[in-house]
Amino acid sequence: MTKRLPNLDQISLDLMIAGTKAAGVRRTNANRSACADLQIAIREALRAVLPEHDPRRDPAYPFNQE
Repeated sequence: MTKRLPNLDQISLDLMIAGTKAAGVRRTNANRSACADLQIAIREALRAVLPEHDPRRDPAYPFNQE
């Protein structure tokens, strides 16, 4: 059985929400795309600093797991 690792999508969503709150930016339909772009950027930044052997570095994670 493989060890379940924290989901980068959920972590990046939580960080995007916390960041927009801290900056005083309300998330609305008008800025939904910008918030989604921010979440993706956070996820990719997290992926870039993971150790080399971490399976979450693969963009297909968790679907690449058996």
